Amino acid sequence: MAIQLSPRPNYSLHVNTRLKRVKVLVCTETCAFAGNAFCGTNQRLLDTLNQNISTNSIALGREFFLLADVEVSFPNGAKKNTREAIIRKSSILFIGEKNENQSTTPEANSRQLNYRVKPKTPLPAEIHLPLYILRGLMYGEAWQQMLDVVDRADKFIPLTNVQVYREQDSTESTFDFVAVNRDKIIYVGEPSNCMEPSLP
Repeated sequence: MAIQLSPRPNYSLHVNTRLKRVKVLVCTETCAFAGNAFCGTNQRLLDTLNQNISTNSIALGREFFLLADVEVSFPNGAKKNTREAIIRKSSILFIGEKNENQSTTPEANSRQLNYRVKPKTPLPAEIHLPLYILRGLMYGEAWQQMLDVVDRADKFIPLTNVQVYREQDSTESTFDFVAVNRDKIIYVGEPSNCMEPSLP
């Protein structure tokens, strides 16, 4: 006797009051995903990426990153929509978040949570990734240099006031906040005067 199982509804995520949605753009080397990420109400997107967070027995931020209501863009210009996309975190180059009503200082980037944020020193940086160049502000302790910021345990590092340059089609975009996959960084340096890489 065959038994047909109905798809498990995803109501636990979509109506869970302990989760908040964050609109993001996730960029990989093969495609880009625009959709809604999920975070705990007292957590930032960066916390979800760097920690193993569970809310109401729902695992978030482990080896895979969950998006809902997703538009997937492919290099050939094709697009498709899907209810969910589960993206391997190791394949992510960076995740951009726009929040028009928030300041982009590290204190404001705590998303007005109920814990103290240590004062940080902004460090202008240009990050080269496969296919992309990012220019913005890193943040370190008062004594830290750029190497100290990138050479640490967190898988994703924060960048604010970000200009993103895509080498493939010379397009530019801006984000208030970007989480950069440290393992995908080719090199980091001080920002150049022009976003477009200089010719040899």
